[in-house]
Amino acid sequence: MSQRKQPTTSTKTEIPSPKDNSIAYIRFSLILLVLMIYGQSVNFEFTLDDDLFYLKHQSVQQGISAISDIFHYGSLNKFDGTVGLQPYRPITLFVFALQKTLFDNSPAMAHLVNVLLYIIMVQMVFSLARRLLPNIHIALIGMLAVLFAVHPIHTEVVASIKSLDELLAAIFCFGAWMMLMPNSESEKPQYLKNIFGYVLFFLGLLSKESAIAFLLIIPLCNWMFFKSDIISTLKKSFPLLLTTMLFLFLRYLAIGNEPNNIGLSDLDNVLHAAKGIGEITATKAVILFYYIKLLFVPYPLNWDYSYQQIPVTDWMNILPWIGLIIYAALFAYAILNIRKNSVLSFAILFFFITTSPTNNLFFLNGATIGERFLFVPSFGFVLGIVILLVQLLKIQSATFSGATKNAMIAIFGLLTILFTGLSFARTGDWKNNITLFEKGVERSPNSSRTHYSLATTYMNTAESLIDINEKNTYLRNAILHFSKSLEIYPQNKLSYYNAGLCYTMLGDTNKAISSYQKAIEIDQKYLMAINNLGVLFQGIRNFDSAQLCYERASIIDPKAKMPKKNLSDLFIMKGIYLSQKGESEAAIKSYQISMQFNSDNNAMIVNNIASIYANKKNYDSALHYLKMGYANYPKDLMILQNIAAVSYLNKAYMQAIAFAMKALEINGQLKKSFGVLADTYAALGNTKEASRYRLLYNQAK
Repeated sequence: MSQRKQPTTSTKTEIPSPKDNSIAYIRFSLILLVLMIYGQSVNFEFTLDDDLFYLKHQSVQQGISAISDIFHYGSLNKFDGTVGLQPYRPITLFVFALQKTLFDNSPAMAHLVNVLLYIIMVQMVFSLARRLLPNIHIALIGMLAVLFAVHPIHTEVVASIKSLDELLAAIFCFGAWMMLMPNSESEKPQYLKNIFGYVLFFLGLLSKESAIAFLLIIPLCNWMFFKSDIISTLKKSFPLLLTTMLFLFLRYLAIGNEPNNIGLSDLDNVLHAAKGIGEITATKAVILFYYIKLLFVPYPLNWDYSYQQIPVTDWMNILPWIGLIIYAALFAYAILNIRKNSVLSFAILFFFITTSPTNNLFFLNGATIGERFLFVPSFGFVLGIVILLVQLLKIQSATFSGATKNAMIAIFGLLTILFTGLSFARTGDWKNNITLFEKGVERSPNSSRTHYSLATTYMNTAESLIDINEKNTYLRNAILHFSKSLEIYPQNKLSYYNAGLCYTMLGDTNKAISSYQKAIEIDQKYLMAINNLGVLFQGIRNFDSAQLCYERASIIDPKAKMPKKNLSDLFIMKGIYLSQKGESEAAIKSYQISMQFNSDNNAMIVNNIASIYANKKNYDSALHYLKMGYANYPKDLMILQNIAAVSYLNKAYMQAIAFAMKALEINGQLKKSFGVLADTYAALGNTKEASRYRLLYNQAK
């Protein structure tokens, strides 16, 4: 077995063994810190993307009985029907399904699970640091774990229920890391422990794909901290590669390799708007700069950094150069000092490797920047900061002594207080979507998405309100932010569409029509906007324009039921309108066209046609349509009573009696049926029955 290397921060001084109560005190303090910051979240609601993997996910909502679908399909397939390339995180969905089975859709319990998992994660960081740095005093290890626990960049992961994927992937991968890390110089291979480590790594991959970074992290750690040659390290890492290949194979079986049916836009990632190699590389350098900045200066924090909060830029701007220089300098330092200063070099490389799946440098991500993507990389940050301070202040790391020890404590105390305060305040922003999105607009005022999201939340809130003044206030505020969203990104069709909904609820039809038309200009196949535009035209009796909209929608999606139903309703409404104007023939034609779009021969259609014929005393034609309706709706009271009434007028008295009685069998208190029976029996000369039904007619309500 190869021998353990001594980290450069250690000294030859004998390391005092930490007392058990010191370790227990640190662990207990870490738990208290997490509860103090994140305990408030158990009172929070579902927010942001919680719908994707939990609240509106079909498989999750079926509970653990849907475990087969959870592993068989891509993780968004049962949310919105996405096919092709997409996340594949079955372990995350399984845990959500388990929560659904145990706690239903309780946001309190879902938040509690996140808090408990974060406590576990922080404890693992403490244990891992002790294993990674055995020659460093326990107080310094405690400082590292505390800084990790209170770092504000973690608030999104803990306070957002959807970010359970980040927590699970981190816990499994850190667990695998510890299992696959040699314990001592004399340790013999422990195959069961290694197998358990590979299983944990596999579970991490199944929780979130970014766990693949540990395929490099684990062997890198073992190579840098143990005297092991590269060939030996690669051999020991071969099972990790096999595990990764197994994951990729299962992922391929579930989602294939075809592009998904929902393309990413400029709003998802600003790099989609970059043109040419200059803009692309410069904008990537800016994104990299912000990932460093958010670790050192985690303020202000926000759930969104999309278009145009992080704008497309070029190399004429100084920010890309700053980002490039910082990363180049860090990388050069890490490589040049990979043996001389192994801990600090490892911390830098850990950050580089764990951010690479999501930082847009090598792979175009689904977001410009995400704070959650810094959750695991922040371990490299706190590791590097503690080691760097020890070196700069010339602290004796083994005994935690030296002339500048108090300075180290002061810096640590200041960072802890500052980070704790920021984390506590930021966690409160996640109370509900309104608080989250209002802060989003405040901190990312140039983001089209933050304004859109706040506006949509205002609109949804308005729909649930009864007080008309309060409702209208929310709707006007929604329109205001939809407008700001469009000022930033004029191609945001969703903002136009939802603004149309708001104007409709406010009764401003002209502005609603204009909003839908602008949405359709952006997307010529925007089915819902086209359909809603038709509804508005129908409402103002612009029947021709409404018909064009519904027909266009039907061509776009021949399987869509709504446009066909709307066409049927349109011609019914047009028939009523023409009938009221006395244009009976045109009204009948309109009703007949309506029947072409309604395979069930809608009872209202045939009844209205029959009414026109009855008013023209064409009773045979009236009865023809009424009996057509009866064939499809044999228990429809309107049809039954009208057949009885028209039969009486047509002097088909026995038929009138038969259908009036059919109606009364369904409802024995029908005034109209009593009247038809009274008149029919009177016409037949049966005064006794006529009188009886006349009395019932007068008594009926």
